[in-house]
Amino acid sequence: MTDGRLSRADRRNLQRDDAAFLARPLAMGGDPRSLGAHLRRTVRLLQDRSARSPCSDAVAHITALYEKTVPDHPQIACRKGCSFCCTQNVAVTAPEAFFVAAAIRSDKAKVAALLETDETLRGMTAEDRLGHVLCPLLEDAACSIYASRPLACHGFVSVDLQACIAAFVEHQAPNIPMPQANTNTLYATRMMLKAALRLIGLDDQTYEMTPAVALILRTNDAEKRWLAGEKIFASLPGDPPIPPQFDVAINQMAAYVAPTL
Repeated sequence: MTDGRLSRADRRNLQRDDAAFLARPLAMGGDPRSLGAHLRRTVRLLQDRSARSPCSDAVAHITALYEKTVPDHPQIACRKGCSFCCTQNVAVTAPEAFFVAAAIRSDKAKVAALLETDETLRGMTAEDRLGHVLCPLLEDAACSIYASRPLACHGFVSVDLQACIAAFVEHQAPNIPMPQANTNTLYATRMMLKAALRLIGLDDQTYEMTPAVALILRTNDAEKRWLAGEKIFASLPGDPPIPPQFDVAINQMAAYVAPTL
């Protein structure tokens, strides 16, 4: 590396090493080269303006990485048709919202359902919605965009069905037991996505999924404009700031990879 830049030989070696790590699950708490490889890949996908939806490609990589990394847990209670939790707000980054929008844009019924739910949710708090307003993308109590669902949905799993019923049907204080490995993998992949956005100077704020996707569907060339730096989500309330320790970790991820881009 000279003047902060990788030499051609160094870049070739890094690409060769990355290829090996990209074929494997994320090394949780282990070799940082694994994180570096997947973070570089995410950045390049977001920067690929020849792609139909760079955000969709980047989020597809991150969500596939989550699924490849999270270990099987024999006590997961979640099953197809179990949708008790699908009445809560879902926090998404902008790329995740674009991924969902791309998945439903050609389906008039799904678009109409989401836009109608967006109207219903206006003025409602997350607590008002919980247990009362279903996700508009459910069909027969199952997610109709399962492969494109946000990271939060990938990571929200329970080992106790009765705890879910108590929270989402009986309106008791939520106390959902989740496997720690799933939570850790969710945090790691979401922070990686946020680090990729910071590395290329894009907004890493999270928003409630339904209004964010509705705004995209109502906005011409929304993804292209957002990738160019236009603040198309400025009218939406963002989620509260993340805890400082996560913010520090995201910046550390970005700093680790920045010299190699």
